[in-house]
Amino acid sequence: MVYPVEALSIAGLVLSPCVSGAAYFGLHHRTRRRAVLAPRSDCLTDALTGLPNRQALSNWMDKNLSARRQHVGRIALFMIDLDRFKEINDERGHSTGDEILRVLGRRLRHSVDAKRGEFIAHAGGDKFFAFCSFSNHSIVPDFLARLRRALSRPVRLQGGRVTIRANFGVAFWADGVPSGETLLVRAELAMNCARNSGQQDICYYDPAMDQVIRHRLNIVDELRYAVARQQFSLCYQAQKRISDKKIVGFEALLRWEHPMLGAVSPVVFIPVAEESGLIQEIGEWVLRTACHAASQWEQPYRISVNVSAEQFHHHDLPGLVRDVLETTGLSPSRLELELTETAIFTDMARATAILNELKAMGVSIAVDDYGTGHSSLGLIRDIVFDRIKLDKLFVQNALGNETDKAIIRAVIFLGRSLQTTVLAEGVETEEQFAFLADEGCDEIQGFLLSRPLPHDLLVATGKVSLIAE
Repeated sequence: MVYPVEALSIAGLVLSPCVSGAAYFGLHHRTRRRAVLAPRSDCLTDALTGLPNRQALSNWMDKNLSARRQHVGRIALFMIDLDRFKEINDERGHSTGDEILRVLGRRLRHSVDAKRGEFIAHAGGDKFFAFCSFSNHSIVPDFLARLRRALSRPVRLQGGRVTIRANFGVAFWADGVPSGETLLVRAELAMNCARNSGQQDICYYDPAMDQVIRHRLNIVDELRYAVARQQFSLCYQAQKRISDKKIVGFEALLRWEHPMLGAVSPVVFIPVAEESGLIQEIGEWVLRTACHAASQWEQPYRISVNVSAEQFHHHDLPGLVRDVLETTGLSPSRLELELTETAIFTDMARATAILNELKAMGVSIAVDDYGTGHSSLGLIRDIVFDRIKLDKLFVQNALGNETDKAIIRAVIFLGRSLQTTVLAEGVETEEQFAFLADEGCDEIQGFLLSRPLPHDLLVATGKVSLIAE
């Protein structure tokens, strides 16, 4: 079964018509006859890459994926997505992105053989579609290898060379089943599987993917209304200084309690929110709610709020933070934004500019889950962080793993050398606490101190007290 929303969105890529018509012309001054002209070639060609365009793709599918057409063999569809191409446009400019597409278009054009039933089209942006006919399965890997070679070779530009990584989704058609639209949906599902796997750049469609996409679309639909229906809430987990065991701050953690789905884990819905773009609205709600809550506390504890990579790079984050602080009245010195290494590394130049603007306001910046991403010393050197958060995996394994112990010691030493506070996450036992204290760690967070609590319980347990009205 194909989910209709997804089918419509994909079909929209290939069904935009290009108007063609009939014309009369004279072959001789005595004779005139009417002729219906074929569509102009430039109407079926992408001006940037020189490849067939969306309309040509639609025409090819109508002709070759017809239930009435008899095939000797089968047809494979490849959906190709250029990985992180938007970042190239953002960092180097659209003219550079266009030049890369022109180069890749020439390479792909020379990689296909129409006489062998092969076809490739540029569907716009960073998406390409390729087809090959085959009577045995050895043909498909050969065709795929040619496409990969064309895309994987570095592109030479004036500013150096750029290496492009592509993701491939593959789906098969035979004797009219499935339809062309269904085939496109299946290829996209497989491509998304490859893009999200982080381990492989090729995925073949599997029927189980239909269930995955239906679940994902259900989550997306419900997320759209979660804020308006007040299904989101925040819990706050204490952060303590090791030297005197006093609370110094709280991290705001997002929770989603759906009336039918129950408690939905952030591990499930945050990636979906990022992919769908809903993270912008959700992230703003979290920031405003957390800052408003902290502004009511009598104690000047800091409040830490996580910022996803999508929020960081696709939103005017400094402008939003400035507005939230003005609206809630929270002092900038009490707000800490937590960012992962991966979010920062996506575009170092832009990230540095944003972080400098935030720090100029007086907002603190923490690098979250340190040690699990790029773990670059250059990052710590070039950007002055107020806090380094040690990932909980190192803390939980430290007592039985000498390598994790060594990593913890190295990060603590690094923080001390740079005069940056080091906070260890996931502390659950007294033994872990004692080890971190002996090594000179500054702060800790975890179940040993407190589980995340809703705001009303935070007040009821006396962890914070509210300013008297």
